[in-house]
Amino acid sequence: MKVSLTNILYSAIAVVMAVTLSACHSNSYQIKGTAEGLADGDTLYLTSDMETGIPYDTIYVKDGRFTISGETDSVYLCMIYSASRNEINAPFFLEPGTISIALSSTPASSRVGGTHCNEKWQQLNDSVMTIGKQINIIAERIYGQTVSEDEQQKGMAQIEQLNVRFSRLIIKQIEENTDNEFGYFLLTNYPEDLIDNENRSRLIAMLPDKIKQRPAIKAILEHIKQSASIAEGQHVKDFHQQAPDGSELSLMNLIGQNRITVIDFWASWCGPCRQEMPFMVEMYNKLKDKGLGIVGISLDEDRDAWLQAIGQLKIEWPQMSDLKGWENEIAQEFSVSSIPHTVVVDQQGTILRRGLRGEQL
Repeated sequence: MKVSLTNILYSAIAVVMAVTLSACHSNSYQIKGTAEGLADGDTLYLTSDMETGIPYDTIYVKDGRFTISGETDSVYLCMIYSASRNEINAPFFLEPGTISIALSSTPASSRVGGTHCNEKWQQLNDSVMTIGKQINIIAERIYGQTVSEDEQQKGMAQIEQLNVRFSRLIIKQIEENTDNEFGYFLLTNYPEDLIDNENRSRLIAMLPDKIKQRPAIKAILEHIKQSASIAEGQHVKDFHQQAPDGSELSLMNLIGQNRITVIDFWASWCGPCRQEMPFMVEMYNKLKDKGLGIVGISLDEDRDAWLQAIGQLKIEWPQMSDLKGWENEIAQEFSVSSIPHTVVVDQQGTILRRGLRGEQL
């Protein structure tokens, strides 16, 4: 999981793409809700498109309440939101049963419940908010004011521990819900930086046979199989990409020049990457004469922004990029889903560790 507070608080929403899940009960549903801060006749929209928010239905508020009913033969994530006040919204699962929604005029204070997935969803979001608030306090302390480098490193370690806590929370929720749609939703929508392949394989093995046969599960298993080729103990393939001066660099040639090389995936637009870079610079300056090398793989698309960041951050080690953003060929090979991300290799290109940051690195 990335360090930024926004990612912590809203990863539960950002990663979802309204994936449809199969239902196993009566198809009827009813949504009963209250709307704080809205007047009679105010409009609410329902959407299942979590990227664009394009509505598929409209509800009107009366006496501070709203209701809608219908049928669904699947379970999927939706959002209800105010047409006039974007901060009044609530993501929820549309599923058979009576769904309760309490919209609040205070951002992130709305609540959902009534049905299994929505009760579990609310419990998870409450925990996410608690962790996010703790991260926010630490981030404001170490990044919002002048603190010593030692204090900053301690704060980053605390944030990393909270990230681990969040990951364990997601895994525990899946373990407790492998026999229903909520567990399936979490398993298929959260990225590798929250659920590593070892845990994902273990959790898939716990699923009922009928769920294991779903296309999304089969796709995940295929991805895990492909990822085995870039696991610790495997060897890095050679790649050629451009350096900042336009020349072509060979990844394996650079790796062969050092006893240990850190392949650092980053981008000029990535806040956590920029926050981590002073530590990387210090580590490089301290250990480069003892055989440490770093190769930066930039996920930038804007060449000028990439070059400017290299200068601003005082990066002296070799940099490579094809300027294709997340479609960077090397990042694709390593299944990089969040940055910063590091891969540590020896002089022969054997992968020693992945995903280390801060003091761990």
